[in-house]
Amino acid sequence: MSDPTRPGLRRPATTAEPNPAPDSPLPAAAGSLGTGTAVDEGRAPVRVSVARRGPRRARLVVKHVDPWTVMKVTFVVTLVILVVLVVATAIIYAVLGQMGVWDQINNLVNSVAPTTSSKALHNPLTGSRIIGIVAIVGAINVILMTALLTLAAAIYNLISDLVGGVEVTLSDP
Repeated sequence: MSDPTRPGLRRPATTAEPNPAPDSPLPAAAGSLGTGTAVDEGRAPVRVSVARRGPRRARLVVKHVDPWTVMKVTFVVTLVILVVLVVATAIIYAVLGQMGVWDQINNLVNSVAPTTSSKALHNPLTGSRIIGIVAIVGAINVILMTALLTLAAAIYNLISDLVGGVEVTLSDP
């Protein structure tokens, strides 16, 4: 008798006792591991041994990486890194400012540098200057990393056409 919810599968035959006693041997299910007891009507129970298999493995080959996807993912990841870097710089600047480190460095620079009328060296380490430099370097990093990794994806596609790609083996734990 077939199961209407799963075409092609058969339901096991029903017996007078729907739940076997806990100490009675259970019939071996198809694909189960270990040993079980196969019961056929009119015959004595037969012990069936099923071989244990190791973890399933799948061998895949990465032959193509979409450069557009690599560009989008790289852009987002490097943008997040930029935001984290700017926030971390602001926090570190604030902590060191509370400790008086920046005032001491600025006083040292003003005492060592010759007296000039230019205010460029008056306070060389201000928060806006340091965070601005970090933001500019981070923006350059976003542009360069996005371009370089997109180019790397295109080069990988050319090379994988020649050598067949990278083989990856996936397995169950």
